[in-house]
Amino acid sequence: MVGHVSCATCKGNLLCGRPKCPLLQKFSFLKGIDLKPGDIERPTPPSAFVGRMGYPSVFVGPLISTKTENPEYLDSPWLWKGSVEEVIGLRMSLLRGMRKIVVDEASNPDRFLLNVQEATASVKPIDLDAEVERIIRKPTFGDTFQPIGISAEVKRLELSGNPKIPLKVEKAYYDDLKSVEAVKSLFDSGFSTYYLQKIFSLGMLGMQKKRKLVPTRWSITAVHDILGEELKKEIALYPEINETLLFSYEHFGNHFEVILSPGEFSFQLVEIWIKRSFWSPDRTWIGYDGEGILPKKDYSNLSGGYYAARLPVLEYMRESGRKANAIVLREISPSYYAPLGVWVVEEGVRKAMAGKPKRFESFDDALKAASSKMRTKAELWMPKLRKGVQLTLSSFLNSS
Repeated sequence: MVGHVSCATCKGNLLCGRPKCPLLQKFSFLKGIDLKPGDIERPTPPSAFVGRMGYPSVFVGPLISTKTENPEYLDSPWLWKGSVEEVIGLRMSLLRGMRKIVVDEASNPDRFLLNVQEATASVKPIDLDAEVERIIRKPTFGDTFQPIGISAEVKRLELSGNPKIPLKVEKAYYDDLKSVEAVKSLFDSGFSTYYLQKIFSLGMLGMQKKRKLVPTRWSITAVHDILGEELKKEIALYPEINETLLFSYEHFGNHFEVILSPGEFSFQLVEIWIKRSFWSPDRTWIGYDGEGILPKKDYSNLSGGYYAARLPVLEYMRESGRKANAIVLREISPSYYAPLGVWVVEEGVRKAMAGKPKRFESFDDALKAASSKMRTKAELWMPKLRKGVQLTLSSFLNSS
């Protein structure tokens, strides 16, 4: 902790005032990657990365696989299993191509940006013929986006095949739709949040004359937020659930407990970073945020993880045709020793809610069951919850 800003609050955004994050600096996973400047012809996952440093002039480019086998898997987090180290090893095989572009050039893209857009919008990998120079062997980590390996400036970029872009995406690209309408329409048509985040980031959606590139870390949260607020509008008039449900799931050192109980819609997230977990090396850190059915006004103090946790809960409510009070408890253990991105939260909550829930007659019973599966004592995190839930605290502690 530096300047009264904890690592769990900063999450690598340099709010502490340091020029570099000391936690992120400790990683070096690139020794096995052999790449030299010059021409390369490799498949794209397909994906791209838009940086934020120097905004509105940012580095933009494709993510290129340095391996030829199964490039799609490199950018399919919903399929990933195993350990933190395995995910890092997987992602370190990606080359991040870079070229400086002003963000509003998305409204009138040059050939380079068009090629990146087409390769990324393709639902099948496509080979890229690129000339790279000034290779930077420095991995890119962030709490919002997935890790990336080597970076390199791209002098030339061409497509070596024909991209396969869905007709609905082409229509959204050529139509003059507001970005919110385009994102929601494509989501309702079955496109994943991961796909939407990429084309949104590359300025492929929205009113054509107003399109801009959006840094990857911003686009991920923006798509989660857009879809969350739109789904809230849908569930507002749904009937309430008539029982209390508890969902559980754990992966990559992240444990999730999700409680749905009868009532008007509300959402609360308690985030617990156990001592010696990545963003909280010195002490256990507990954060909280929540909202009701009205649009959330302020950006969450829990950063992108808040919106990533909220969306799968709202997806479940829409699918079930019922609204509820929702509480998500996220507990992060020391085994989560490197940031992998908020997909860990999105998929953790989504997979929790895809499982069979435990049913309870009362909220108190569900809360006790959830607490029994967590390592952190209830008296440390339960007071963070809203007053409507806190009233159960005394009875809970007295019966423990």
